[in-house]
Amino acid sequence: MRRIALLTDFGTRDPYVAAMKGVFASRTTAPVHDLAHDLPPFDILGGAWFLRSVAPYWPTGTIFVAVVDPGVGTSRQIVALEEDGRTFLAPDNGLLTFVWHGTRAHAVTNEKLFLPGGSTTFHGRDRFAPVAAALANGTALAELGPPLDRLVTLDYQPPHYAGDFARGTIVAIDRFGNAITDLERARVPFAPFALRMRDVRIDRIEANYGDAAPGAFLIIGSTGCVEISVANASAAERLQLRRLERVELRPV
Repeated sequence: MRRIALLTDFGTRDPYVAAMKGVFASRTTAPVHDLAHDLPPFDILGGAWFLRSVAPYWPTGTIFVAVVDPGVGTSRQIVALEEDGRTFLAPDNGLLTFVWHGTRAHAVTNEKLFLPGGSTTFHGRDRFAPVAAALANGTALAELGPPLDRLVTLDYQPPHYAGDFARGTIVAIDRFGNAITDLERARVPFAPFALRMRDVRIDRIEANYGDAAPGAFLIIGSTGCVEISVANASAAERLQLRRLERVELRPV
């Protein structure tokens, strides 16, 4: 049986998530799992990195429905694609930047799959939910609409790895204040290394948080990427770190 995994910025106080789940329940018996609904409103980058961080751990066949959609009701498209055996359904606004690796996507234009009389402000309920239910019930991607060769991606520079440096970006700051970069430790061709950004240089690497000495340090986080941390404090606040800041690793 296929399953649906739902990610939104809707929160749970308002009726939006519950309405989507009502559509799922009325159209499919596939199980529906909540990934998160408390992303900051309109945070496309946050949603994109969230998907990158969790999708590999879900079973193949999972249908990820991601609705962070500040352009709802405009000419932006809804798209669906399959990567590594998992299906992604999202607005074409960059939300799939980190999980799309060039496979052919489809624009979702088949109005027969939408709820009748839908609104221009709630495509999550009126389009995403019924389309996801149809996919869970066996509808093929090709039945959703015409193929696309390109998707909208975030204005973002992918990491660059060289023999004597690696350059990347802070892509997320978690609730503990750890600043997560997109630099994958497995792809950095040298060690040990120091991180530089602005006038900050950090050359201490710790294996875990509990044994870390006071002050800023680097750690390889659960995503396999280099993170900037401070023991029992927020590195983001302490060092005034922001998402999309560029960072560089150099050999020590």
